[in-house]
Amino acid sequence: MSQLEVECVAESAKPAGPVLPVDRDMQTAQVRNPHFDDGLVVWSDEYSGRYHLPSDDYSDQFDLQWRLCLEDYYQTLAVSVDDEHISDRIYEWTGQRSGDLSPYHPSEGLRPLDQPLNINLIKDKECIDVGCGLGRWTRTMLTIGARSVTSVDMSQSALESVRRFNSNVVKADVMKLPEEHPEFIGKFDFANLWGVAMCTHDPWKAFLGAASTVKPGGALYLMVYAPEGMHGTAIVNLQRSRFAQMQNLEDGLAYVEHVYKREWDNAYPLKENLKNVLRNILGRPRGSMVGTLDMLEPFYNWVIPLEVIEGWMRKAGFKEFCLLNEFEEKKCAYHVLGIKPS
Repeated sequence: MSQLEVECVAESAKPAGPVLPVDRDMQTAQVRNPHFDDGLVVWSDEYSGRYHLPSDDYSDQFDLQWRLCLEDYYQTLAVSVDDEHISDRIYEWTGQRSGDLSPYHPSEGLRPLDQPLNINLIKDKECIDVGCGLGRWTRTMLTIGARSVTSVDMSQSALESVRRFNSNVVKADVMKLPEEHPEFIGKFDFANLWGVAMCTHDPWKAFLGAASTVKPGGALYLMVYAPEGMHGTAIVNLQRSRFAQMQNLEDGLAYVEHVYKREWDNAYPLKENLKNVLRNILGRPRGSMVGTLDMLEPFYNWVIPLEVIEGWMRKAGFKEFCLLNEFEEKKCAYHVLGIKPS
């Protein structure tokens, strides 16, 4: 993103609004937002300690999308825990199909990792799913053959979903895992931190919380948004800033649908509107409504440079680490695996 784009987005985004709640008006105390107030989207560790918890302590933003999925407000294909979708998740991680599960889609539209995940990191191992959401990765690990999976989330709705197939759930904050759950330190063979760290006020601290749970010889799977993907663009930051200013849930969800349908918007640059017209004419995939909400709603939504991730891995004691989607063009996210020495 150019400096000019950052300045334009920062100016159009003020004043920053609070996070959309589930069942109350959005009249909460203001917390400085780096993306809307300071024009910062790309995380640097020099920002660690600069920003603070959202006014709701993350509880609303991490629960809303999962509650709406459980209430069938949104179709949950993107985050489904049904058999056929778990087969697709196993394919994405390992490049292999589960013999017991039928796929939802053929391989088209699914991209397995360039370096497949070794199932022996998970099979018969003790695992933790930090920020488990509805539980798709928890169920993926269980299906691969994990001995156990501890599913951790702040969202009651997320844990309600996971309890349908895994009773080992814990309500916890990744930022405080070592302090609140010292029994987790060095306990797990495999930790999954999928799409969590970048949605916090301090991604480095969130990473450290998850990394602390990994035992010597264990592995950590990290997924965070990449700067070259859509989440680092001026238009997405503009959309997020407008969502944050919505005054109630109804208006917020209407705006999610507006963005999802790629409707004409006078707040967008003309070039972006014309791109959306073309995308709709060509029938380009839109993803999902819940995915659009997930893009717009989090108060923090950093993109993390690869060199920052590599620094995290080294400082947290992961002597081996690799980018699992190395050859993917225009990466939306980085998928990185780190392994601690035995």
